[in-house]
Amino acid sequence: MAYTSDDIILWGKISQPFSIQNETRKKALTGSSIDKDHHIKLYVERKSVEWYNDQPTQDADILYSISNWLFALEGVWGLKAQFVNGGSGGQVAPISPSGDNIPNVLDWIIEATSSGTSPMKDGDRTVTLDGSNGTPDYRGYNINFFRGGVTQNTTPLGDGSTYYSWNRATAQFTLFGTAPVNGAAQLGELFRITPDLIGVGNLPSTSNAPDTIYLDTDGTYVIAAGYAIWKIRIKPTAADTVKIGTTLAGDEIMFDKVMTPNVYGDNGVTYDVGEGASQTIYFTGFTSQAQIDIYLLPI
Repeated sequence: MAYTSDDIILWGKISQPFSIQNETRKKALTGSSIDKDHHIKLYVERKSVEWYNDQPTQDADILYSISNWLFALEGVWGLKAQFVNGGSGGQVAPISPSGDNIPNVLDWIIEATSSGTSPMKDGDRTVTLDGSNGTPDYRGYNINFFRGGVTQNTTPLGDGSTYYSWNRATAQFTLFGTAPVNGAAQLGELFRITPDLIGVGNLPSTSNAPDTIYLDTDGTYVIAAGYAIWKIRIKPTAADTVKIGTTLAGDEIMFDKVMTPNVYGDNGVTYDVGEGASQTIYFTGFTSQAQIDIYLLPI
């Protein structure tokens, strides 16, 4: 069976996160990278082939040549992409584009205002990447987050640096962190989010997997539109007196409660927290690191 231009374009999309993961891993392990811009080259070449493939009239020889060049650039990641997508072997046979559901990479500089191509602005800590605001729809995908070219983590490192949480059911992305490094987006910073295609699968309509965040000071969590909280569990490292509310320093969700260090506590939160619209909840009283598991239900 022949490769089509659509196949190669699709594999190019899948290859991008594989490429950047590989170069990041090499950098971490050896201190050097073979081609740190390989994923950028893949993106530029793929967009060129994609543009020509979308034209109402095409020269078959030109499309064949540029598609094969893209396939060569994909290299081993193109072969890996075929296993992800279930592709097959052959030659390029240009056909009309059919499209696919793999979201594009988000790569932007933090500005004073947000937009579909720059979803977080100066001072923002959270954004929902479900396609509703002009961004790619990342629901169902794990993601990789790069800040200033550096891979970020979903667990705090204990040095006050930035970390983030990601809920692949609601597509809610949240930045955390305290001084000396502020978790909030900063004007002029380079942010990059890529879909992680390893382990991609459909999510059940109700999932027992929580959205986990970490706090070591007062903080907030935004309930994504269309979801409600039915349970919150807290595992603190200190006997802090904590309350949770729907207003700043409020206790509408949980009155002051003394935490037991290193033990999960269930505060009795039920499904009526959140009525389908986006809502911020406030955590007050943390002085040391605590893991907070937030369980959501679609409504």
